Amino acid sequence: NNNKIQGTISPQIDNLHEAEQIYLGQNQLTGTLPSSIGTNRPNNWRFFSVYNNQLTGPIHEGMRLRKAYTLDFSRNEFYGTIPNDIGQENYSTLRLLYLDHNTLTGTIPSSLMQMRKMKGLFLNDNRLQGMIPYNINDEQKVNMLTIRVQHNQLTQSVAPVICDMDVNRGEYELVELAVDCEICPSDCSLCMRKCY
Repeated sequence: NNNKIQGTISPQIDNLHEAEQIYLGQNQLTGTLPSSIGTNRPNNWRFFSVYNNQLTGPIHEGMRLRKAYTLDFSRNEFYGTIPNDIGQENYSTLRLLYLDHNTLTGTIPSSLMQMRKMKGLFLNDNRLQGMIPYNINDEQKVNMLTIRVQHNQLTQSVAPVICDMDVNRGEYELVELAVDCEICPSDCSLCMRKCY
């Protein structure tokens, strides 16, 4: 982290499958993510961060980082859609997903709202369209603390089921719902507290 390392990420990084934490954040890395990450064998990575580099290209499907608690791809130049395989089946332990400050397009996969252990979803500052999926798993309703989707191109209003997850209502734990003001219903105090 923060070592001013330059160059690209070697495909050999996948050989570090016994490591639990891979911090490559705040460097000057360029190029794309190796397509081999996690594909050679299941690995033990609990934390994987390439935060704040100059990486580009898509975030590819099939990474098989199944033991990860935190994935941080934020503040790069990634483009394309959010991988559809990021969901409960492939990432059952994932708690924090940072995809913010890239140029990701498409819609927010509904699979992200079915992840039982997810606590924080950071998708802000991209070019995402559509809406925040509201087919939320009951267990996720209890665990979710933060949803940040502001500064995108979302057009559909936040669904009442998400507004009802407000920690101040006593049943759930959602403390932050950051959205653009245009999609925040006036009766949703949760996003009215923090709309942009």
